[in-house]
Amino acid sequence: MQASKLSRANDELKTEALGGAIDSWPLVGTWINTDKATGGIVKLILSKEGDSFFVQAFGACAPAPCDWGKVEGAVYSLGVGLEMGAAFKARYDFQFMETFLAAYLNKRILVVDSYNTFKDGSRRSKYFHRDHFHQ
Repeated sequence: MQASKLSRANDELKTEALGGAIDSWPLVGTWINTDKATGGIVKLILSKEGDSFFVQAFGACAPAPCDWGKVEGAVYSLGVGLEMGAAFKARYDFQFMETFLAAYLNKRILVVDSYNTFKDGSRRSKYFHRDHFHQ
């Protein structure tokens, strides 16, 4: 059996498509949660430094948001050969818990899904959470 280079028709790079580096600028900036009472992420700072894209998340804590730190993220376009960034993923490892963020732009709203897995033996369930952000 020959190895495939496509898993679906959308994987094929058309000759007219440019391909190459993805421009992360549509994502860059400070994003604030639309739900002021969220128990999840209250703010994201997305930045570009050289060819790298960074995510700095802030969790809902009292009396001030918890700074999760800055991690490198990966930017995605809406299709093969397109160069405008529309989504990203990033990973945080808190030692006791690992969180994967998967986000995408929906018009002018940034939708962020977090997948959370506890690693500390506390028997807490893995959980999913979704937040919406505006600039």
